[in-house]
Amino acid sequence: QGDGNGGEDTASVTVTVNPVVISDPKIATGVLSQVATADWTTVALSQSYASLVVVATPVHIPGDVPVVTRIGNVTSNSFDVRVQRVDGSAAALTGVGVHYVAVEAGVYTPAEHGIRMEAVKFTSTVTDRRGSWFGEQRSYANSYSSPVVLGQVMSYNQAAHSVFWSRGSSRTVPPDANQLRVGKHIGEDPNHVRVSETIGYIVIESGSGTVNGLSYSASVGADIVRGTDNGVFTYSVSGLANATSAV
Repeated sequence: QGDGNGGEDTASVTVTVNPVVISDPKIATGVLSQVATADWTTVALSQSYASLVVVATPVHIPGDVPVVTRIGNVTSNSFDVRVQRVDGSAAALTGVGVHYVAVEAGVYTPAEHGIRMEAVKFTSTVTDRRGSWFGEQRSYANSYSSPVVLGQVMSYNQAAHSVFWSRGSSRTVPPDANQLRVGKHIGEDPNHVRVSETIGYIVIESGSGTVNGLSYSASVGADIVRGTDNGVFTYSVSGLANATSAV
């Protein structure tokens, strides 16, 4: 358990992952503009995936209430998405923007696919919160120099919210070449009870390039972001002339 509100973990769950090297590197991105809290939006994908991993990020505009994305009903070629308020209010929201990336689960290598990346799904049994920062230790299928980790709670087994998070050797540092912990977090929610949920995450080597016709840039920025009511924080993007979506 954690040793106080900002404490480090003293126990952990370790899971070894062995995703398969895939022959068909499917990946797609998209932008939604009318996601709501009350209803699900179904996103139809142009390709079918043997095992879909999807990560979705809400667009936050200064003054907006804080929300997280919820994903459900994931199929081979579609998923449902909605946003959920995390400020304690049940008032409905509409017209929220969401950016997403959809990836075929498996291992991507520079030799086979022109990118060093892996996409993984697993069942998360650990719930982190303020004062408890365990995560679930994972192993990499690839070797990385500077990994970027993106993730999503990909199931809706419980109405109470949870959101993906990741860490390295401690809660204050991001994943690195040797340490990866991921999981679901509930922040300061006084209701600590959560059931198991499906976590999907993507690990990609920092840098820019093209995979399956899609140009990308991946990086880890400086530690400057705070709460949604603390203003705007700017990160530079390199390697892309025009960015159309971001997660």
